[in-house]
Amino acid sequence: MSTFLRAFHRDRRGVAAIEFALITPAIALLAAASFAVWQFAEGRQEMRSALEVGAHYYMNGGSDDAVAATLARSNWRNRPETGVIVTARACRCGEVVVACASLCPASRPPAVYVTLSATAPLHRDGREVTDRTVVRVR
Repeated sequence: MSTFLRAFHRDRRGVAAIEFALITPAIALLAAASFAVWQFAEGRQEMRSALEVGAHYYMNGGSDDAVAATLARSNWRNRPETGVIVTARACRCGEVVVACASLCPASRPPAVYVTLSATAPLHRDGREVTDRTVVRVR
């Protein structure tokens, strides 16, 4: 019996197959996790690119918030059905937020900032991701 056990212990046939069977689940899990991370990053980049299209509209002289939002929405590749782009205006005199119709000291008009925000469920579990960009339009 002991000679049989010694012979079995020295026999190395099939060791590579056993090692492969042990490591394959870890490799598959790593590949699935990498794909999920890539998919999230790709969705986030597409969202960011759409916001940049809206920002470029303002930088090229545009002034209509609805048009900027529509341009950004139409340029959002693979936008989820619930993906939303909204705009918001804020006027400031220096660091102080003021009404856009008012004047700053020295009778100067306030600086106008437009915030373009995009929100979409990019996570697999449905959690929403929000990104935004702010453009000074005046």
